[in-house]
Amino acid sequence: MKYVLKNQEMQDTDHETIHEIKIPGLVLMERASEAVANRAETYLGAGQKTLVIAGTGNNGGDALAAARILLERDYHVDYKIIGNIEKASEDLKLQHQILENLGYAPVESWNLKDYDLIIEGIFGVGLSREVGGIYRDVIEEINEAELPVIAIDIPSGISGDSGKVMGCAVKAVETVTFGGYKRGHLLYPGRQYCGKVTLADIGFHRQTIKKYASGFTLEKERNLMPKREAYSNKGTYGKILMITGNESMSGAAVFAGEAALRMGAGLVKILSDESNRGILQNRLPEILFGRRQDLKEALSWCDCILFGPGTGVSEETKKMLEFILENGKAPLILDADGLNTVSRYEMQLHYPYGLILTPHLMEGARLLKKDIKEVKEDICKAAQAIAEKFHGTAVLKDAATVVAQKQKKLYINQSGNHGMAVGGSGDVLAGMITGLAGTGCDLFEAAVKGVYLHGLAGDAAMKEKGPYSMIASDILQHIKDVTGGEHESILSGPCSH
Repeated sequence: MKYVLKNQEMQDTDHETIHEIKIPGLVLMERASEAVANRAETYLGAGQKTLVIAGTGNNGGDALAAARILLERDYHVDYKIIGNIEKASEDLKLQHQILENLGYAPVESWNLKDYDLIIEGIFGVGLSREVGGIYRDVIEEINEAELPVIAIDIPSGISGDSGKVMGCAVKAVETVTFGGYKRGHLLYPGRQYCGKVTLADIGFHRQTIKKYASGFTLEKERNLMPKREAYSNKGTYGKILMITGNESMSGAAVFAGEAALRMGAGLVKILSDESNRGILQNRLPEILFGRRQDLKEALSWCDCILFGPGTGVSEETKKMLEFILENGKAPLILDADGLNTVSRYEMQLHYPYGLILTPHLMEGARLLKKDIKEVKEDICKAAQAIAEKFHGTAVLKDAATVVAQKQKKLYINQSGNHGMAVGGSGDVLAGMITGLAGTGCDLFEAAVKGVYLHGLAGDAAMKEKGPYSMIASDILQHIKDVTGGEHESILSGPCSH
């Protein structure tokens, strides 16, 4: 698990480290610059030249110190400061003075065709305004040169809090950042501008980062499945009820049902249109099939409920959802048309047994009664708003899915790929989350692990099928590749049964 910070949280971490823990800022800067120089060396061959472009803040100070370290290692390095040095930070002025004391002066002008690598430290994560003037000109020139660029902390022009492009932004081949990931590294479109993100340890202590970080991500985690006991039976691992699939949407029921089973669910009962009985029992003979008229009895039987994939939106689905909200006594996952039913009929949700909502961006916009552009501006904020409005856990699905629950650290997912942008992929995710929740997992944990493992299964499917040929069924087939082994949770303690 890696912590993810907003801009202010990183500034608070930096301030406490320097002023309370008493690690000097120049020590942190030196270590940061050495990390940048080390990564730059991997791109440089004999005789190749580097241009270091620095702004006037401490990000620029990191850039100048990296230039000095590379010069000490006998690389060909030029540097340039963009902006008024008279208004620069004291640390940048010091790094500039050191370079001049060593006999290295900034270049007056450049021709980017003369260089093989650019290191840029123009703004860093502190940018809060649209990029304009000379800074925009420089960034556009950098991008037009199509040279490999190493960005320090975050590509200049990217919001560290949302990943938004602030007018224009540097397109980096690699970004070297410090302490913890920033939201802008993991969220699109910023994620596309960062290239490879290298997280360098420069002296911030983990407990300080944890204290201020409002988010986290999972990275190279394995063995995340809940523990299974030798002395157990099918009832031990959850009785899951799914209300899915109308007469024309049997696939949603198949995908969700099989996903839950492959996540270890003991029993899955699907209430669907009678026309789907043959399809479901042929494709999934392991499931129990029921009619929607059996809802009352099924609610008293189940340990977890999934409502919505492929049900359609109608007065009938509204009445079913109202009945579940009034009579259910098990955690509820709302997906797809379950969410659209809530939006269309402006339903209020105060479900006391635990609730997960899994909207994509358009569904999220409907739930919040906002334009989708506003949701895209800051999907972390939108996910938190959904969680608070509906008193549950929000899984806001995007290329980088966000999971939010009030008073929990926000989760930003990194697993998965664009080959998963196919019909049925969301139904698989809903089933995977439900399968975990049905075993007794904490709902926030079930949502986080379900999202992460869904992405890993998609990554495994892409390796086999490629991004163009993979379909939702391929994600299902690769769940087995990511569920091998057991683990007592790294998030909130072991799952209970």
